Amino acid sequence: MAHLDNATLRERILTSGAGNARGSLTKVASQYREFIHQLMRTKSGSDDGSAAAATATAATNIKTELLLHDLEIRKSILSSQAYSGNSCTYNATLSQMQSSLSSIQQDIETLTSTLIQQRQVHSRRKEYNALAKIANEQHPPIHKTKSELEQVNEQIQLVEKEVEEATEKLCVREKQLRALMSCLGDLKASLNEEEIVKQPKEDEEGCVKEAEVAEVAAPPAKKRKRDGTS
Repeated sequence: MAHLDNATLRERILTSGAGNARGSLTKVASQYREFIHQLMRTKSGSDDGSAAAATATAATNIKTELLLHDLEIRKSILSSQAYSGNSCTYNATLSQMQSSLSSIQQDIETLTSTLIQQRQVHSRRKEYNALAKIANEQHPPIHKTKSELEQVNEQIQLVEKEVEEATEKLCVREKQLRALMSCLGDLKASLNEEEIVKQPKEDEEGCVKEAEVAEVAAPPAKKRKRDGTS
């Protein structure tokens, strides 16, 4: 393979990317047709030195175009290989990105669910704090209520103890009262018996006293008459 000189490479670089650039099959065919034309002119019997020079130039041009075409083919092969490598790299990168995207989507869903739960917890905590505030304002704290309840229980126990003591004393007093009433009943019965015994004597004494009083209070005439009669 012949090496290209700097001018050819410079021309190749300057003309790369054009549709009819040097090194393309169209340019090679054009140079080949020019070479055949010059060659036919030379064989036609023209001994003009200019025809031979034109043929040599056409041969050089077609050789250059063939070299450029070979270089273009190699470039295309290298580019194809590079594209294939890049395609594999891009496919691997795409797979990684898709995997990362799936993972990110799962993380987003998890974070969204966690955020919803946190919002619900925050909302419930606010409601609980509001209710707790209202309860603390309207009702005393539980430790204070518990202390008051203990005091009330102690007072209830003291009252129950006092009631038990009073009940015991009442039972004793009731027994004493019953004994006293029984004694009073016995005493009253004794007094009634004595009155029954004393009543006839008192009646006789009363009659005698009434008679004496009547005699003292009677008029003197009647008394004298009663004396004369007698």
